[in-house]
Amino acid sequence: MRPSVYSARYDTVAITLHWAIAALIVLDFLLAMSFSQFNPGDALYLRDAYSLHMSCGALVLALSVARLLWRLAHRRPPLPDMPWLLRALARASHFLLYVFMIAAPASGWLVLSLRHQRTSVFGLFTWAWPTLPALASMPHAQRQLWHDELLPLHTRLSYLGMTLLVPHVLAALWHHLIRHDDVLSRMLPRIAAERGSAHEARSGCPGGVIRGHGRARDV
Repeated sequence: MRPSVYSARYDTVAITLHWAIAALIVLDFLLAMSFSQFNPGDALYLRDAYSLHMSCGALVLALSVARLLWRLAHRRPPLPDMPWLLRALARASHFLLYVFMIAAPASGWLVLSLRHQRTSVFGLFTWAWPTLPALASMPHAQRQLWHDELLPLHTRLSYLGMTLLVPHVLAALWHHLIRHDDVLSRMLPRIAAERGSAHEARSGCPGGVIRGHGRARDV
């Protein structure tokens, strides 16, 4: 029987947004590490890291809002059969990731609203980021107080988000390598999923497991 990996796949828009946001989040975090943990002249210090960090953060926020709206309008594939506790953990982790994807860049936007600064957008042009009038119109001393509160919050949210990504990745690998279900393959681009299916067809499914319709069954 030929394994089926497309019976419960995410659609192309969801897959594209998922991987684009994931790549931008990792890149944005590395950029933040470059300008916050290293000094000019250090090997890992990138001169344009700060402006690129802001550009990537704005793009993450826009794509995350689009991803959330798409998620609300389209039903996601059902989870495979597994204990209720694992289902609850999966739903909780996805909820927290959505909170992070929007809250972290949004808090950075609030910080920029307090700074009144122009910045380079991916090195293409310079402009003043749109600001929230309520924050931008505050007296300087009050803006400084808000800034000193929001910047650490932005940093903590970023570290929290990266902490959430680790178990998310490990869980996907566990589903793929241990449970042998289609949780990972349904979020992969079709070509990558097809290659994985062909490899499993040649090597045989471990434990005599056949994939189909989002669950594994013994033969």
